[in-house]
Amino acid sequence: MNAAPRARRPAWRYRELAADLGVPLRENEPMARHTTLGVGGPADWFFEPQTPEIAARLWAELRRGPLPVRPLGAGSNLVVADEGVRAAVVATDRLAPPPRRLPGARVRVGAGQPVPGLVRWCAAEGLAGVEFAEGIPARVGGAVRMNAGANRGTFGQAARIVLVAGPEGTVDEHRVTDDDFDYRTSFVARDGLFVVGAELALAEDDPEAIRERIRAFRARRRASQPLQERSAGCVFANWPDQSVGALVERLGLKGRRIGGAEVSTLHGNFIVNREQARAADVLALIDELREALLRETGLEPRLEVEIWRDA
Repeated sequence: MNAAPRARRPAWRYRELAADLGVPLRENEPMARHTTLGVGGPADWFFEPQTPEIAARLWAELRRGPLPVRPLGAGSNLVVADEGVRAAVVATDRLAPPPRRLPGARVRVGAGQPVPGLVRWCAAEGLAGVEFAEGIPARVGGAVRMNAGANRGTFGQAARIVLVAGPEGTVDEHRVTDDDFDYRTSFVARDGLFVVGAELALAEDDPEAIRERIRAFRARRRASQPLQERSAGCVFANWPDQSVGALVERLGLKGRRIGGAEVSTLHGNFIVNREQARAADVLALIDELREALLRETGLEPRLEVEIWRDA
């Protein structure tokens, strides 16, 4: 059955704004192209600002428009509905100047910097503190926003300054406090902010010692996660004393399949796009897992993936 045709999208001044700021703009952009899971219908407006200053001005202006404004990094923890979203999407992929080393083992990095590239660059510079992130397929802005982490490390531990788009279109420096980050979330997500960059506090160390830790983390990740398959990472946040993946395995749900979406046979907290899955397949499988986890534990599992769909 074909989906109902989409209603005419609000024109507002999206084209004019893109032209005024010199920002590349795509209309009705298929979001399946921009997520690691590879599902999702079109977003009405898709902007790709090239500098932090332009991104900040764009974000502030878009927030005054009629549609929701959504930030996009690597799309590595994102499921977009098959029908797409009525939204203005601001991508960070062009906000990726080379990382810049500062005095005191600090690093200034753009929101669009791929995390694996940052890990390698820091190792070459003899800077320790982000090797935990080896293999996380995110961009720095998204990693800060969700406080991405692994191997007992998180971006919230490393971040000292987060550069965000201010309400008046300026690049504002937010100095990190103890209350800004929690497990797989942050003040950025809580307050609906847009990250354009960050300053990380690291520590000097021997480059080869750093690389050795990276190799160990890489081997551990390859052995336990379906890195060669299309996924959106962990579906649910772990409980403090319980691994969701282990519980899914105990419930016998690894390998459970709906359409082209399947619970990974390697890690129970991953859903993989096995065979031209639709977002509807993925969302149905998420709902099934949620209900099973709730029945087993009596606790409502919290989503770690982000779901974009219109109300």
